[in-house]
Amino acid sequence: MTEPRPDHFFVAEGDAFIPTRAAHGYWQANTLSGAAAASLLGFVIERDFCAPDWVPVRLSIDMVRMPPAAPLTVITEVLHESGRLRLVEARLIADGRLQTRALCQIVRKGTQPDNPVWQSPGWPAPHPDTLPAQAHWRWDMRPIPADHPRFNRASPPGGGGQGNPPVLGQLAPAAARQAWLKVGMEVVAGHPLSPFLMLVTTADFASPLTHSSESGIDFVNTDFTIHLHRQPQGEWLGYELTGHSSANGVAVGQAAIHDIAGPLGVIVVSAIANSRRK
Repeated sequence: MTEPRPDHFFVAEGDAFIPTRAAHGYWQANTLSGAAAASLLGFVIERDFCAPDWVPVRLSIDMVRMPPAAPLTVITEVLHESGRLRLVEARLIADGRLQTRALCQIVRKGTQPDNPVWQSPGWPAPHPDTLPAQAHWRWDMRPIPADHPRFNRASPPGGGGQGNPPVLGQLAPAAARQAWLKVGMEVVAGHPLSPFLMLVTTADFASPLTHSSESGIDFVNTDFTIHLHRQPQGEWLGYELTGHSSANGVAVGQAAIHDIAGPLGVIVVSAIANSRRK
């Protein structure tokens, strides 16, 4: 009988983080997922450098290597510190080598200007409580029917060539690429997810959302960058495909992110062709 997956990516042992089976990735055996690597860097950055009156407005993750399923350490450095802005770098290390890097810009909250600026409209999506769930071991996913579109997304003709299997289930057709997610994981055992870590833990989902074909996922992301203007509210995060462009095996994708209260920001994902999963 297969043992159930742990409900956390890592266990802390002193200064090291030991990955569990839940942290293992899709692309290569005995390596970690982008979600696990990024969320561990986000965990350390938030723990050591964030505060209630500060907002992490940009988190960029560079996936230099696929981290091994081995003990990991995180090294941090403050690159800039002022009264309104902090710039922090965090490096994920295994076997003495850099595996994944994060750069996070954190700004102090201020007063909204008197003169109003046009703001992004709300997402015309049904409330997640009204939608059926799609089975997923890492989170509660509620696909949004394709008849609630904001963009004209259509799957291109063709398909069926050499490549990797699909991973999106009901979301495979381009017109269906929007869903609510609620995370059921901890990054480090014994530490409940904060609103920021809810977003960091799910952000790598923007890669298959933006870079999969209807036939499968043949791009692997080399990074992702989250831009947001406030912390998420509530348990649900909404992901909406808003862009994909690719040529010569190089791609860039974009997803809008929402919560029940409204727009949160965007996630931008770079990727390269990888039609042979190892």
